[in-house]
Amino acid sequence: MKCKRLWTHFDFKHGGYAPCYRFKTALFDGGKLPDLPSESFNSESWIRARTQMMAGMFPPECIDCKLQEDEGVESYRMRSLTDEPEIPEPDYTTPYAEIYDIEMKLSRACNYRCRHCGPFANSTFEKIGDEHPHLRDRLMNDYDFNHLYKNENIIDIPTEEVIEDLIQNIIPNRVTRIAFSGGEPFYHQRMYTFLEQLIDSPDIDTSRILLTYNTNMSMTRFKKWKLEDLWSHFQRVHITVSMDGTGDLFNYFREGGDYQTVVNNIDEILEKSDKIKSLLIACTTTAYHAFYMNEISRDIHSLVNAVRVRYPHVNCHARANFVHWPKALDVVNLADETKARLYQETIEDDFTSDFRTRLLSPRTQPEETFKDVVRIQDMIHNRDASTLAPRIFDYVY
Repeated sequence: MKCKRLWTHFDFKHGGYAPCYRFKTALFDGGKLPDLPSESFNSESWIRARTQMMAGMFPPECIDCKLQEDEGVESYRMRSLTDEPEIPEPDYTTPYAEIYDIEMKLSRACNYRCRHCGPFANSTFEKIGDEHPHLRDRLMNDYDFNHLYKNENIIDIPTEEVIEDLIQNIIPNRVTRIAFSGGEPFYHQRMYTFLEQLIDSPDIDTSRILLTYNTNMSMTRFKKWKLEDLWSHFQRVHITVSMDGTGDLFNYFREGGDYQTVVNNIDEILEKSDKIKSLLIACTTTAYHAFYMNEISRDIHSLVNAVRVRYPHVNCHARANFVHWPKALDVVNLADETKARLYQETIEDDFTSDFRTRLLSPRTQPEETFKDVVRIQDMIHNRDASTLAPRIFDYVY
């Protein structure tokens, strides 16, 4: 069994470092890892995980990929073998690794408040939880959903010492790709100043580095910085736009977001930067989205086709991802009769096929709790779906 990320990738997560953003560091030998990146990726914990995969076993930290593959859905491990040709093929016969790929999470700041997210990736939710302590506690205690619950499982923001270690001891060696997520990477000043540090370093050739972003694409400017100016110093740029729904459903599910603004920003940045070579439209799919998959597929295909026509040099495609936690928002845990109806109503295409497969997958909790969670979230955000997503409203109320 192989996973390119386990052998080449370096990510920042709670409890230390990880080879993948889905990797469960809470299981990673208690999270006791060396302080600096250069001391970490060939530490005892990482070698143990690679040795398990070499023996054909999923390390316990890789539970998300195991669940996906058990359900017959393409996993992040499988995608790493085919979707990342820019990362050199590692030597899978040794448990030791070289880092070619880094994912930076420089802040939990985000200007959206999405209904599947939480304080681990967006500090705003802690403040909302303080304003609604009773509802916060109900979500956590009754539904194991830390949507607003302050806890220790948050992104570990790299210190200046860690960043200096990356710049001095890792990036000049073999790193060919640096990815940014968060939080919202375009919403935080440190991302822009970090790029300036790379550009100014005499030991780093930025012309060989690919930049990738997981962004909500809500902005293309921040204070004095313009993305296209900074990107001109790098080899190329790949962007994943988290398009969690489309149209009015997007505006309901992603509090603070506006669908048309995102569409306009995609066109603007493609017009201004010739460094963008890949654009992935990714829809993180929850039980909320299950009632509008045909419309989401139609809108996203329309957007992809428009990009391909206007910017033929950009490799533009779309993909649906799926929420497993909290279980209340996992599509497999909708009521069985609802899953059967949605399976019949959803038109199968390259975007919806995995969704239909998941509708046939076994439940991971005995009863549907989606309706309860929606009612609580509607109270928290002071907005229901009656106008923007009436199918959800009719189903829940």
